[in-house]
Amino acid sequence: MSKQPDSGIDALFPGRDEIYRALDLISDWQEYRPSPLLSAPGLAKQLGIGSVLIKDESRRFGLGGVKALGAPYGLKQQLLDLGLVPGSTDCAGFTAVAATDGNHGLALAWAAAKFGCNARIYVGTDVNVGRVQRMRDNGADIVVVAGTYDDAVLAAENAARDAGVLLITDTDYHGGIKVTRDIMAGYAVMGIECARQLEQIGVWPGHVFLQCGVGGMAAGCVLGLWHESGRKPGVITVEATNAACVKQSLAQGRPVSVAGQLLTRMVGLSCGRPSLPAFDILQKVARGSIAIDDAIALHAQTELGRGINGDVPLDCWDTGIAGIAGLWHVAQSPVLRAQFNLDANSSVLVVNSEGAMPARYASTITPVPAYAITGQP
Repeated sequence: MSKQPDSGIDALFPGRDEIYRALDLISDWQEYRPSPLLSAPGLAKQLGIGSVLIKDESRRFGLGGVKALGAPYGLKQQLLDLGLVPGSTDCAGFTAVAATDGNHGLALAWAAAKFGCNARIYVGTDVNVGRVQRMRDNGADIVVVAGTYDDAVLAAENAARDAGVLLITDTDYHGGIKVTRDIMAGYAVMGIECARQLEQIGVWPGHVFLQCGVGGMAAGCVLGLWHESGRKPGVITVEATNAACVKQSLAQGRPVSVAGQLLTRMVGLSCGRPSLPAFDILQKVARGSIAIDDAIALHAQTELGRGINGDVPLDCWDTGIAGIAGLWHVAQSPVLRAQFNLDANSSVLVVNSEGAMPARYASTITPVPAYAITGQP
């Protein structure tokens, strides 16, 4: 797989030095293992395409999601920037805060415990009780904000004005938030791993379907793939129909907000506005964007969870399936196949960004009840 340098990447942030610094630090953690790149010939046959490769994040750090690469690295860098030794007793006086639909908050709770900090997580009213309880069980205090994820983002930003509070946000609506760049550099580790795995098997995908909430995970993955391979990925962004802020922003050439409750079973995609640094990257690589409804996502999740045409059953969950469901949606439509140049020879890369919820949490799927609202600080 020959590398073809593309200078377009040089203007994007986080830069090459930042993402390889993240790789060096994260790969030195005792818990670190590269996540597997799975071949899914049964799925490819089902969809009538040449091959499907799945970067499987379902076991990352035992938390079951790619977000475990971002928040821990972002928090550690914040502590180092303050001259603190992560894990030392001095860290006990600091509280890490963030907004989440579930996975980023879980990763931050885990990281805060690892580095000796406190964690306070802000969620909107539609985050289900199981996800909230899982964050609590990992040591986080939860503040439920009356509103959506975007309202929770603003609440976390306001809270971070207090002394001893560190904002560990993977969402930057304005540009210039260092920790958001650090978190994206953490996500880029997945892309670097993936590029190396693709090199080993001698394959470069013609299509990369990536799920987007605010876009940070997708953009970080793109940077890792691009820097490590020297080849610009061709990305199709995938979102929920009710929260397609990246799709609309790409169409208008600038970040825009979408209104409404943003409700979707793909809960990590319940976002109304893209993160600015992520949008800058996705503008460079997106060949197209699609929005899918919950029925398609549920069908794809169910089928892959059973195993398709001899494939090993995929350990996936509501948000993790979204990119694969986007591929499924396009492959089943003759019109979309032609639009995206998807055919029997196509090689496609997707990311399973989230493993199944542990059973004791998965059984609790209702949104946070009204009585749990603690108010917006």
